[in-house]
Amino acid sequence: MKKIIPLMFVCLMCFTCCKTSKKAASTDMPLCQTQWNLVAIEQEALTEESPAQPYIMFDADGHFYGNLGCNEFQGTYYQRKQKMKMEYTGATKKLCQKMEVEKAFMKALKSDINNFNIVGNVLVLSNGSEEIMRFEGTTPKDE
Repeated sequence: MKKIIPLMFVCLMCFTCCKTSKKAASTDMPLCQTQWNLVAIEQEALTEESPAQPYIMFDADGHFYGNLGCNEFQGTYYQRKQKMKMEYTGATKKLCQKMEVEKAFMKALKSDINNFNIVGNVLVLSNGSEEIMRFEGTTPKDE
């Protein structure tokens, strides 16, 4: 019995993870298995270059990870329909020359994100009333 409950939880997470909504168009990219490249923070387009493309990815096991522009980061999330709870858990600590985007991205990841919306290849993470981050989706490159 003890093994059945965790198994049911994992199955439930896999079943609900990558669904955005029943009303979503079939052309919308899935939340999971999409590389979401950061294009704006608090409705300000990124203008400064970073050593690497800042992005985030979500997996079906309730984890997110990506690159802040120099350092890699990770965290956990819970998603149900358009609601989302994210918990940033850490990042590597390399020092790079251009870190302004990285600092802003990390601050945004630590903010109170509780909603998401996907339209086509655009993902918006918000706190319900205000847009926190905007991403453009791409098919992930094999690493």
